[in-house]
Parts: sequence; C-alpha cells; structure tokens
Amino acid sequence: MNWVLYAIVGVVLVVLDASFMQALRLGEVWPAAVPGLVAFVSLWAARPAVPWAAFLLGLLQDLSDPVVVADGEVVRLLGPASLGWLFGTAALLPLRRVLLRRHPVAIGAATVLLSFLAGLVWGAIWVARSLLHGEAMPWPTGGGIGAIGEMGLDAVADGLVAIPLAWLLMRVGAWWRFPGGGWSGGGSRGFQSRQR
Repeated sequence: MNWVLYAIVGVVLVVLDASFMQALRLGEVWPAAVPGLVAFVSLWAARPAVPWAAFLLGLLQDLSDPVVVADGEVVRLLGPASLGWLFGTAALLPLRRVLLRRHPVAIGAATVLLSFLAGLVWGAIWVARSLLHGEAMPWPTGGGIGAIGEMGLDAVADGLVAIPLAWLLMRVGAWWRFPGGGWSGGGSRGFQSRQR
C-alpha cells in the first residue's frame, strides 16, 4: 500500500469533512468522506495494513474533530474515531471475499456498515466517559435511541458520499499499489480486470 498517498488523501478528506461537508448537512445528518476512504482501504489493502491505516486515520480525526458537550465545553477525546474505525474494519475484513469490491456501490454499502459500527463505538466511549465523569452526553436530549437513529442516518449519508469517492479512488488504482488487486497502469484507465 502506498502510505504517502494514503496520508495525503486522508489529510485532505479530514480537512474536507471539517470544513466543506458542513454545507451538505441536512438537519442533524452530516455526511463525511473519511469513512469512504477507510472502507476503500479496508477492502483492498493487505490485511496487516488495514488496522494500522484505520487506527492512524482515526487518531487524526480524533485530534481534528472536537465535540461540544451539552454544557458547552469543547472536548477532544482520543479514541472514539480510532477505535471505531478499528472495530468497523474488523467487521469488513471477513466480507472482502463476498463484496463485489470493484464496484463503487459495494464500497458505499461497506461504508454504511463501517460508519454505523464506528458510530456505535463512538457512542459507547462517550457514554463511558460521561458515566465516569458525571457529565452530560454529547448528543441532544433525544437520548440514546435517538442518537443511534442519527448514527444510522449519518452512515447512510457517508455511504452516499463514498460512492463517487470510491469511483475517484479507483481511477488512480495503480497508485495505491495494493497487492494482487489487478490494477492497471493507473491514470484515467483505473481498474482493469486481469482476465482478458
């Protein structure tokens, strides 16, 4: 896997999520592009590289995405995104052989699963932190069930964003240097099947 390319694309998408994606917000549903990259790498990279890639991008996201808790305090907590991406990729790795990963819609579907599972981990970490410190939860007064429903809607929005993102990432498939992926010489040709 090309770690330099992953770092560059990861930083660009984290900045994009923190700035531009707010413009696509519909009520409390806020799409993100980072889950699409994590799902793409989870489906194509070598198995030993996937947890590291997910964890490192999650750390970057934890550092760049503070949460405003109910009492107005801004909190940066290391762990929710990094552990959430780890948990989500652990669920995606067994599905690599089942999914038609050469299709952007399959990567979008994988992103929905990954994002929802990561959201559950995020919520569990915040519940534990709130119980330990006696603080309010970081979600609105709708409670936990409302927060889980919102996570599901966010996951669907992430999956919709992941479809065009996956198409773009596949256009430069050879640059990623994934093992055994059947990627062509790159450029505008993108992915091509080995079997002709």
